[in-house]
Amino acid sequence: MLERNKIYCCEVLEGLKQLDDESVDLIITSPPYNLAGFRGTIVNESSKHNIWHKNIKYGGDANLDNMPEDEYEQWQIDFLNECFRVLKKDGSMFYNHKVRVKKNKISFPLEWIDKSKFITRQIIVWDRSSSMNMDKCRYIPSTEYIFWLIKERKNPRFKRDNNAQFISEVWKFAPDKNNEHPAPFPITLPDNIIPSVAQGERILVLDPFSGSGTVAVSAKKHGCDYIGFDLIQEYVDKANDRIFHTI
Repeated sequence: MLERNKIYCCEVLEGLKQLDDESVDLIITSPPYNLAGFRGTIVNESSKHNIWHKNIKYGGDANLDNMPEDEYEQWQIDFLNECFRVLKKDGSMFYNHKVRVKKNKISFPLEWIDKSKFITRQIIVWDRSSSMNMDKCRYIPSTEYIFWLIKERKNPRFKRDNNAQFISEVWKFAPDKNNEHPAPFPITLPDNIIPSVAQGERILVLDPFSGSGTVAVSAKKHGCDYIGFDLIQEYVDKANDRIFHTI
């Protein structure tokens, strides 16, 4: 079992393999969306108004957003199944992803989530109130989804914190615009989850795609332990420094 309260530089599946079975209470994460790889299959849908045709560079020479779509979906299934293994029986995973468009047909993450071992307990809508996709051929997409995944068909460890900012299944807050990472979510997201699961106890929170360390910062703020992984050493160093300076 890895040492707690540290972000590790490693590939996500290799990192997960170093965690014991049923050792994690809560997983909150958002993987790369593979928008460049997905967009590569689109016919006659490019537009000068649409900036998603550009690859998202996650640092160095790595481009984690440009995989063949079938490989990406299988990677996510394998990833979810490893998360299933390390999660406690009463644990929860909150998996942030979005709808994508391929040849004028949407692709919804449940298409691969349902092929994993997880049970989808609830779908939370994140209303971002903004969009990077300004394609004029459709209504502007401004939502993402947070899939609440569990292992068993019974209530997981959870008691809604009525002091949380959002208690319905639609959460409205803007993306984090003051972050050097290319695809961060704001701390509001994990802040709305961790207290309801922890219930005042020091649980272990995992973010397998740690990025700028937002989930770990929230875990520390709420008196919980954390573990995270990221493939890019630059982001690992910045995340560990950010967490260290969190009160």
